[in-house]
Amino acid sequence: MGGPRRYGMENGGKMTKQRTTPTTKRNHGFTLMEMLIVVAIIAVLVAVAIPTFSSQLHKARVATDWANVRSYYAQLQYDFMETGKINKAYLHPWGVNGENGLTSVTLDGQTINLRAGMLWVAEEDHNKGYNIAYACTSGHRECVLILPMD
Repeated sequence: MGGPRRYGMENGGKMTKQRTTPTTKRNHGFTLMEMLIVVAIIAVLVAVAIPTFSSQLHKARVATDWANVRSYYAQLQYDFMETGKINKAYLHPWGVNGENGLTSVTLDGQTINLRAGMLWVAEEDHNKGYNIAYACTSGHRECVLILPMD
């Protein structure tokens, strides 16, 4: 265990071990160099993990928005089937006067804020109800949702 040992004659002739290596000065603990290496390794792991984490966070926000947009679409279609008419108050067409889309909607009396994108509502062709388009504010193509899906 840790280097050559010599045996001394102490305690009435009994043999006892004596350490003769330079590690006898070092009792326990870590050196500054060991601590710096550990901190550097942790920093590298964090630097690798942060982009992955933020990407997953964006995907989770978009998935939440999609669920809310689908519920809102179901509510609009239900209203259309009950009345047989398009409610002009729900319409917010794409690009009217350069406006952005809606960032919040009222769903069953509760205001829902979209977390990662905007939506637009237009009248569907052939008197079938509503069209909804959703896009995230980051502009990713995989975040686009258009309802009804054909």
